[in-house]
Amino acid sequence: MDFLYRVPAAILLVSILAAAIALAGGGQIFVHRRFAGRDFLGHNEVGGIIIAVSGAIYAVILGFLTVEVWDRVGEARELAVVESDAVIDAWHTAVGLPAEIRQRVRADMLDYATVMVESEWPLMKQGAFDKNAPFIGMDAIDVTGTFIPANSAESNAQAATLQQLGMVHDARQRRVNMNSTGVSWFEWLVLLTGAICIICFCWLFGTKNIRTHLLMTSIVVTMIGSVLVLLFELQYPYRSDVGIGPNAWRGAIAHIHQMQAGNQMNMR
Repeated sequence: MDFLYRVPAAILLVSILAAAIALAGGGQIFVHRRFAGRDFLGHNEVGGIIIAVSGAIYAVILGFLTVEVWDRVGEARELAVVESDAVIDAWHTAVGLPAEIRQRVRADMLDYATVMVESEWPLMKQGAFDKNAPFIGMDAIDVTGTFIPANSAESNAQAATLQQLGMVHDARQRRVNMNSTGVSWFEWLVLLTGAICIICFCWLFGTKNIRTHLLMTSIVVTMIGSVLVLLFELQYPYRSDVGIGPNAWRGAIAHIHQMQAGNQMNMR
């Protein structure tokens, strides 16, 4: 269902709700016409208690998964900031390295941030990632970790830079893994089964005005459908257009360019 992430979230929401309301309304009309001789009004008293209990159970499950997914979004946003900040910090801590190594590390960090904006983030919307990105980081780790420091200043710079590069590597691994795991198919099955049960239960009630009954059912469908679409959009925080964008990386690139344009020689 990755193709659904290519549809803008607002359009997807309206489309899903329109289809769901049409199906629910059509099902309700069919049931009431098919069993026209039944007293649906007589179901209201007992049915109201049953649907209240069923709705509460479903609300707990739906609310739990919504909170879980929302926490993932917060974690994903923080992860993107941590990774981009580590790139900036590695660029800065390389100041204590020999000129040739410093320039190579800084070039790698700028290339890495550029790849994130131009390649990795667009690929993540498709559930993929840039296969060359880790090699850019590995080049910086290789050139930093293999040189022999001549003094304590270079040794400190080497240790600090390697620490930041390690953070970049670990954050990316977590990000890639997060972009490949969402709400499981079984959880979706439970959510959809519960939604269908609640909506179908609405058909068993009766009102004197059928339009009022259809409106009530449509409201229930709208509430449940909206939350399910929200879960779908946010289960993979880097895929949806309402998820996590590459803003942190654009900020990192802008910061590096700002440093390069300064008057301090060691910032170039």
